[in-house]
Amino acid sequence: MITNYFCARKGIFEGALTSYECGSINYENGSIMGYEIMAADFSDFISSEDEINTSATGENTNHIKLHTPKGNIHYKEEILQGPISILEGHYHMQDDVTISGRGDAALLEIQFNLSDNAIAYQGKSGAEHVTPARSGNIVFLSAEENEARIFFRKDVSYNTFDIHLPVSLLNQYAGESRLMDNFITQIGRDSSSMLTQNTISISPAIYNTIQDIKTCAYDGLTRKIYMESKAYELIALIYENVKNQKSGTELSAADQDRIHLAASIIRDNLATPCTIIELAHKVGVNQTKLKTGFKSLFGKTVFDYLQDIRMHQAKRYLLDTQLSVQEIGLLLGYQNTSNFSMAFKKIHGFSPMKLRKNEGAAL
Repeated sequence: MITNYFCARKGIFEGALTSYECGSINYENGSIMGYEIMAADFSDFISSEDEINTSATGENTNHIKLHTPKGNIHYKEEILQGPISILEGHYHMQDDVTISGRGDAALLEIQFNLSDNAIAYQGKSGAEHVTPARSGNIVFLSAEENEARIFFRKDVSYNTFDIHLPVSLLNQYAGESRLMDNFITQIGRDSSSMLTQNTISISPAIYNTIQDIKTCAYDGLTRKIYMESKAYELIALIYENVKNQKSGTELSAADQDRIHLAASIIRDNLATPCTIIELAHKVGVNQTKLKTGFKSLFGKTVFDYLQDIRMHQAKRYLLDTQLSVQEIGLLLGYQNTSNFSMAFKKIHGFSPMKLRKNEGAAL
């Protein structure tokens, strides 16, 4: 949600921000995708000494970078076919910052907080909410309630990934399940809601799909089709995650945060994975709780979680780079190429060399 609130054009801004253009989109008072930063907030955040860069990569992609004494923001938006768009945001503030934003229309979005920290915000009614760290959901906001004050903490990095969808997109699934029907009904009533009130963990499948979108090398129509298919894949994975959630868990909220942190450490250290003992020590739980926590939140062992992500990354390296199989194995923590090849085949059903050979034959 917060990735909608940021855009600027390099130049000098004093007082209330006037209109400006970036790529093919016109902005007023800091607005983008129907959202705007309130002029008072934005002029307070931006000074005449700040560095503000924007660029357009192709006709449907815009990048915005702000470097200011109060913090740095990097924002990327890619508009796909129709009203589907993908938004990435990276924020690091040098001070506690609150920014208000509002939208001019109802919004249906897949949203992920990829940060190691929760994101706090206040809705139009004044109620305070928290988007948990390393979590996602599918959210609907009515036009009336599409407004928020977002709180950024000093020296905390935030990373978000959102996909905006047509408000009517989920209607095609009406009658398929009670869970989806309840959500569709709320959307039809123009009542702000989310697919589930429970925290949706970022499973290896969800993480891998997000990485596929971020690293997509296709262009033109192929890219649009591929990216849209991945958006639908995320909807399916989120739905599956919610459907399979257990009614309760023995893990406290604090322990769940620690397990999510452990998963984040795994994803960030594929080349030098921690042992179970090291990982448990880093997040402050014992080995037993770490193991049972992974099974409870992700339905996988710690090792299986690691392997799913590691072998998916291996596949991307094989398809998108010229790195040798040995080099890829080393990047993913394998000193022995044979061990890497066997692990790859166990997950994908074929060897790394066969994947490359088949891909080359298809070109």
